[in-house]
Amino acid sequence: MEDKYSKMPFIVCPVCSGTGEKKLGLKCPACGGMGVGSFLDGKFLYWGLSLGKAVINLRHFKKSVDLVINSIAYAISLAGLAALAFWVWSSSAGGPVGAGAGDYLELFSFWRVKHWLILVFWISALSDMFIIYRLSQEEARKEKIKKFRAVGEKGLVKLPDNWEELKKFSGKIDVSRAASPEEMKVVEEAFLLAAKSGHNELLPLHLFFSLLRDKEIISLFVRLDVDGGKLITRIKSQLLKESASSEGKNDLKISEEVKEILIEAYAQAYNLGQKKVKALNLILSCLRHDKNLAEILYDLEVDEDKIKNIIEWFRVNERLLDNYRGYKKAARFKPAGTMDRAYTAVATPVLNHFSHDLTRAAKWGRLGICVGRDKEIEDIFGAFTSGRTGVILVGPLGAGKRTMAEGLAQLMVEEDVPKFLRDKRLLELDVARLVSGATAAVAQERLLVIIDEIRKAGNIVLFIENIENIVGITGGGEESLELSEVLAEALNRRALFCLTAATVENYSKYIEGKALGDILVKVKIDEPAGNQAIIMAESKVSLMEGKYGVYFSYDAIGQAVSLSSRYIHDKYLPAKAIEILEATAVRVGRRAASDPTASLCTAEDVSVTVSEITGVPVNKITVSESKELLNLEEKIHEKMINQEEAVSVVSASLRRARAALREGKRPIANFLFLGPTGVGKTELAKTVSDIYFGSKDYMIRLDMSEYQLADSVKKMIGDVDGTRGYLTEAVRKKPFSLVLLDEFEKAHPDILNLFLSCFDDGRITDGQGRTIDFTNSIIIATSNAGSVFIQDEVAAGTDIEKIKEDLINKQLNKIMRPELINRFDGIVVFKPLTMDNVVSITKLMLNGIGEMLLAKGIGLRSEEEGVVKLAGAGYDPKFGARPLRRLLQDKIENEIANKILTGELVRRDTVVINKEAKIEIEKGRQL
Repeated sequence: MEDKYSKMPFIVCPVCSGTGEKKLGLKCPACGGMGVGSFLDGKFLYWGLSLGKAVINLRHFKKSVDLVINSIAYAISLAGLAALAFWVWSSSAGGPVGAGAGDYLELFSFWRVKHWLILVFWISALSDMFIIYRLSQEEARKEKIKKFRAVGEKGLVKLPDNWEELKKFSGKIDVSRAASPEEMKVVEEAFLLAAKSGHNELLPLHLFFSLLRDKEIISLFVRLDVDGGKLITRIKSQLLKESASSEGKNDLKISEEVKEILIEAYAQAYNLGQKKVKALNLILSCLRHDKNLAEILYDLEVDEDKIKNIIEWFRVNERLLDNYRGYKKAARFKPAGTMDRAYTAVATPVLNHFSHDLTRAAKWGRLGICVGRDKEIEDIFGAFTSGRTGVILVGPLGAGKRTMAEGLAQLMVEEDVPKFLRDKRLLELDVARLVSGATAAVAQERLLVIIDEIRKAGNIVLFIENIENIVGITGGGEESLELSEVLAEALNRRALFCLTAATVENYSKYIEGKALGDILVKVKIDEPAGNQAIIMAESKVSLMEGKYGVYFSYDAIGQAVSLSSRYIHDKYLPAKAIEILEATAVRVGRRAASDPTASLCTAEDVSVTVSEITGVPVNKITVSESKELLNLEEKIHEKMINQEEAVSVVSASLRRARAALREGKRPIANFLFLGPTGVGKTELAKTVSDIYFGSKDYMIRLDMSEYQLADSVKKMIGDVDGTRGYLTEAVRKKPFSLVLLDEFEKAHPDILNLFLSCFDDGRITDGQGRTIDFTNSIIIATSNAGSVFIQDEVAAGTDIEKIKEDLINKQLNKIMRPELINRFDGIVVFKPLTMDNVVSITKLMLNGIGEMLLAKGIGLRSEEEGVVKLAGAGYDPKFGARPLRRLLQDKIENEIANKILTGELVRRDTVVINKEAKIEIEKGRQL
């Protein structure tokens, strides 16, 4: 798409500095008034129309006079038609009938009127001829943009390299002659604005300000969801900064930049295949030639890419309208039935039964349009024109292979294809129907008959989607017929042209290296990205808008492409972006049903949809969420005791991730938690998953002691035989998750090496060759390595940073490679728990029991002494607080459960943990 909007090199007259004028409005003798120009396909483009207040007023006066003359001519023409109608009616009525003298006078008067009617009719006939003449003259004056032969490309004509030669050059084109009325109106209004402002040059800013009145430009900024009032205010402010002319308004000239803009607009229209230059073609060049204007739009979140894509969007919408207005006209020479007009003697009944006619569907505008695949379409044409009879489109599911086939059908209807494809039909073979309930012999017979009908007809191109479905078909019989070989043989004999499609995996598994794969030319259909994907999504939006009664902003489409690419990895663009847009349209459509003003689908609406699908909080940070993120440490400590350093490091990384201040190619964070058993390493991971991801279900936990053998790597990432890996499959389905690698040091070294690329690049390749994305995951590895050392050093009062340094240098390097250790964003040492910590943990656990009881209408109260006693009984220096949970289950939860089952503990009662850590029941008032 870049070549359609590319910048042009310009030749500027050094005498007049590109204005084309000297003093007093005279033409510059050096350049002949051209001032500035550029070559395009061997032609020299320049703007030759002079502007001035008198010239503009005279042109407007001429338009007014022409309008009056045309109105009078049309009125006379209508009067003539009315006279003719009255004449015919009166003749059929026979005139007045009577016998008296008065009746004869009346008859005489009637015939006099009739002669006047004849005269009026003939005058109107002359008026009609005058109208036809004026219209033909007007059409002759209009210069349409036509593709011209690039005479300089083959060295047939030497292009001028100086202004003297350019003045004599026959290949000059005055681009002002191809300006549409809309463009001329913009240019004239810009000139009058510059004159009114007292400026001595017509600048890009004047042109842009005048553009803001054009309907298409207004629509463009509405799609961009730009605040129009804010934009106009900024432009006006910038206009006031331009210096006024010191010579008065009579010396106003068209600046070099504006002439370049007008020439680039013509080139853009030429490259896009337009007949006239529209106002829309001017806007992109205005940005390029005025840095201040580009900055103003940048502040309003508008850039060149967005404008290019919206221009393409408008072109797509025009093509969709052509589906309703132009296809029938362009396709009237295509056969209305199943037989081609050039081959009416040959019928294809069997083929018709097992196929769908895509050219007929295209003729009636029933297919979507194909955009952004010009190169691939050309590759298909190139393969066929080079003598090959088969092409296979190979790409991921959802990348647009079928859309390309439908696009080819539309090009065939429009006859915009190589000569050998004109006057042909594109039929899609229904493989499911072909083999349904058939033995191998029957399936073979059907396919052979179809191939024979195609060969005899000579005007059919066959399309087979998912070509692998005919590979290895046995039909249930022992004779086991390979249908793909039948098709390959027919293609080899040039009996037909065939377009096929397959996914990358199925092509490698079933087609490549087989007879069929050798015959078919492979055309890669890569997953689109960026602007290409946006344009493809735009082509589907208009139908959604009509269906659901909504209106999409451009940013909504861009957001759908961006977020689906980042967070949805089991589907492909553009299909996954289109699915998100449709889900958004459905939701916003329901909202608009009760509030018509809320029908705009914005980027934020798309973010909400992606969040609902993936569970990822991708929408903008709200005030309440911002406050929660800033107080994340406090939030974590509600569920986590002690370990301030670990909590602080993790909280900081989560804030960076939520504010999008991190490297996009790495996981959100990689941590190594070191410390004795039971000090809160796993508990912190659970807490982070619960608070940041919204649920503990977003934690993927692996016990690395289960991966001690070299062969266990298959268990983690899968195998080529189709076995799915536990880790890779879990992350593929939930890319936004916390991955907990418990007892990391116990895994086999080959498995530890897997995480080198994961920590650095945020991805792992699974056993099937798929890339699994970890950039939206937090990875926490825990290890008990150096536990005794940590306990001893903490007891000795050693600083925690010194303990960490010694651990890395003296302990970890014995079990992990240094490059792996360096890949962690943070290595956090968890200190052993003190008795006070254990008491606090006991209270947290009892609070959890209390919440469960509260749901049953039962209260829980504990005495401080009883809590301390439980903490002491449940704490083991070797295992930390881990035995505490088992103790509470045995002494508290089990006893409460027994009392509920025996009926001793009922609703409105209160469980009391007394000073002896025994359970007592405080009966409540029963109703």
